[in-house]
Parts: sequence; structure tokens; C-alpha cells
Amino acid sequence: MEKRELYVIGLSSSVSQDGKNYALILQEVNGERKIPILIGLAEGQAIALVMEKLKTIRPITHDLFKNTIEGLGGNLKEVLIHTIDRGIFYSKLILLNAANEVVEVDARPSDAIALAVRFNCPIYSYEFIINEASVVESAGKLTLKKGSFAEYTIEELEELLASILAKEDYESAARVRDVLDRRKGLQ
Repeated sequence: MEKRELYVIGLSSSVSQDGKNYALILQEVNGERKIPILIGLAEGQAIALVMEKLKTIRPITHDLFKNTIEGLGGNLKEVLIHTIDRGIFYSKLILLNAANEVVEVDARPSDAIALAVRFNCPIYSYEFIINEASVVESAGKLTLKKGSFAEYTIEELEELLASILAKEDYESAARVRDVLDRRKGLQ
């Protein structure tokens, strides 16, 4: 399977049924496709701290994990977002231990990316995942890679809405919001 490198282009605060979240936006290197991923508040803040080059007085959980890996002689080689199932992304950390052996550890994408930005290591995903989950921007407007909104789950629509709002495309956001409202009314 062909891997594509992604990088973090931004975070946007988002409100979902579960409360306040962040929409993490990844973009493929040398490409236009973007992947919005809803992540928790703590993980969003952990990523934002690194992006804004802010230091905390004491280490937060992701700093602690990085310090532990390095203290044991290891290093984070890469993050791989390897699966998407019903709108949920799955990833793993690809680590090198002190003996320079590869160790793979299951991780939520939000935690994996919070570590990736601390280690300054690449983030990858497979082409089929990017095709399924991405949106593209053309002439300042986001365009869906999938067919109609009917093919999206509620969670995917919420992620798409967060991504569109991050781009301040309120006309498109209103259309997605209307579809979400209709769907939620049918449940």
C-alpha cells in the first residue's frame, strides 16, 4: 500500500454532541487534499502548545511520554494512520528502541500526532484513507471527495463542518449544518 506524508496545517475549536473539541486539519505533502479529524480538548491543546512554541512550567502527559521514550534510548520514527472504520481513524506509533529495533504501538491519532509534533517526525497515511476521508479546496471552497452528503455518517459530517468553519466558508457550512440537522431529526 502506498503511504503519503501528511502535516498539521491547523486546529480549530469545535463543538460537538460530546462537548468542546478541536478539529485537527492534516494536509498531504505536495498535494491539496485535507483530512479533518475531531480530537479531544486536551489533545488539541497539547498539539497547539507545540505549534505555538509555548512552554509549560511542568511537563504535560505528551511531554512525559516523549521524555520517557528518549530516556529509555528510543525515538519516534513516524506516525501511521492506517485504518478508517465508520468515520473513526486508527493509528500507530512506529518507534525505534534502544537496540534500534522497530516497535509498533497502537495509539489514537490525536495522541500520536501530539507526539509527532514533539518529536518532529513524519505523519503518514495510506492513499485509500486519504481518498476516503479527504476534502480539497478549489478557488477558496472545499469540495467533497466522496459523492453526495448521503454517503457521510453524522460523525463525518461533523468533521467536515468543523473543517469548513475553519476555512470560514459559512455558505458551505450552512449547507452541511442543514444536512446534519435533518439527519439528527430522523434519529
